[in-house]
Amino acid sequence: MSANTLQNDRYWFDRHPNAVVRFRRQRIGEFESLNARGEQAPVFRPSFSGEEALTWVAVVDLFQLLQDTNAASDGTRMRLRLRTTPIRSTAERSQARQELMKAVARELLEQALLDEALSINQEAA
Repeated sequence: MSANTLQNDRYWFDRHPNAVVRFRRQRIGEFESLNARGEQAPVFRPSFSGEEALTWVAVVDLFQLLQDTNAASDGTRMRLRLRTTPIRSTAERSQARQELMKAVARELLEQALLDEALSINQEAA
């Protein structure tokens, strides 16, 4: 991913400090480094989308999702980028945003619970 793409996302989130998700067109070569390592970028398909091409990106600010005000004060950010279908209308963006936020929060919770269970098992052993 180019530095310009990262800079553009940073600038957008700076202008929209309460935003959690940004939907935008995918940049050429954006996920090329992942593909070169034989990995695939995560994918998000909203419930209303069909088998459309994954030509857009959903950028999720994880600290904003978690409402971590401490991270925001020192400039710390962690953003997740997912390939998605084109999401053009305001209604679709709203629905997709809610679905995506729930899916990411669920994944983070499951990972936290798994980490906790592993930690308990290690202490018991």
